[in-house]
Amino acid sequence: MKLAFYVDTNGGTPLNTEIYNFLNENIDELEDAAVFFENTNFNPVQVKFGMFDAADIWSFSGDLVCTSPSSFAKARNVVNDQKICYMFDSSQKREESLFDLFWISQSVKVFVNNETDANIFYRITGVKPVNIEGFNLSKLKEVFQ
Repeated sequence: MKLAFYVDTNGGTPLNTEIYNFLNENIDELEDAAVFFENTNFNPVQVKFGMFDAADIWSFSGDLVCTSPSSFAKARNVVNDQKICYMFDSSQKREESLFDLFWISQSVKVFVNNETDANIFYRITGVKPVNIEGFNLSKLKEVFQ
């Protein structure tokens, strides 16, 4: 499995730290792992995978997880062999349009990593996301099936 995450910043946010630790722990089980980011910031986690500016996303082919409406919109414009899904996380402080979340929920599979986020996303969009209950590689693979 070629897996990449598209995040707003490469900094050590709580979500990014979870993503980086998940990729580090599963690097041997993945064919390829990467993180694409929009903005640079301090990252306290030593990574075992590639980290690339978002401008390089055009060269990636594989399974791509977008973590914000803006990253999703940009990834959808890339013409490449990518399967895209969206990860909803209510702890991320950013502006989200309800219309964007509804559009995303109608366009691709959405997953969350806890029951609280599953309930929030369902309340907002009326669509039940896949709950992978923490970062679990086998459950994440199912999202891309």
